[in-house]
Amino acid sequence: MNIIEEAVKILEEKISGSGCDDGVVSFRIKEEGRICPFTRGECLETAYGGRRVFMATEYPFEVKTKISFMYNSGFDNGVKRTAACAIINSLTDFMCFTRLSSACVEGMEKDCLLKLKENIGDRKVFLNGNMPLLEEELRSKTVESPEDSDLIIVPAGGLFSDSGIEIIEKYRGEKEMIFTGPGTAGICNILKLNHFCPFGKK
Repeated sequence: MNIIEEAVKILEEKISGSGCDDGVVSFRIKEEGRICPFTRGECLETAYGGRRVFMATEYPFEVKTKISFMYNSGFDNGVKRTAACAIINSLTDFMCFTRLSSACVEGMEKDCLLKLKENIGDRKVFLNGNMPLLEEELRSKTVESPEDSDLIIVPAGGLFSDSGIEIIEKYRGEKEMIFTGPGTAGICNILKLNHFCPFGKK
């Protein structure tokens, strides 16, 4: 069972009998929407129960579906993993488990980067996803292989891609990981993972 399947199963147990899983969730690409400045992709808006949450993905799509879509699904591609994480974000926001709905406002990058660097310290870092800003800013600390790292940084894209999810599963429990941005907020809340997004909108 991978990290997304585990989170889905726990969430299903939490909301069982509440009627939430019969609700409809809609996805749409938000043109020019704000995404976490550490990552790349398009802004995906997920609407459920009158709440809207936003995250970055390199697997954008538009559809309406029921929450129960996630149950017993095989998350074998980037679109399905994106959908599952987006639904988890929507539900955890709706249920008030977490209130992180979108990326920070423009201009907060420097403060966020400073906090992240303080968090990293002198450790060697592997970036598990497309993170060009951090590739530049953390150049002296990054390593080419997760095996050589002290810390793995995971944006939402690291949960969605085949290679990213493989790295998470291989090194989970062995290497310290920090999950970044609003796209990983829900799954981190459910699984009690180390989450970093100090300036995201509530």
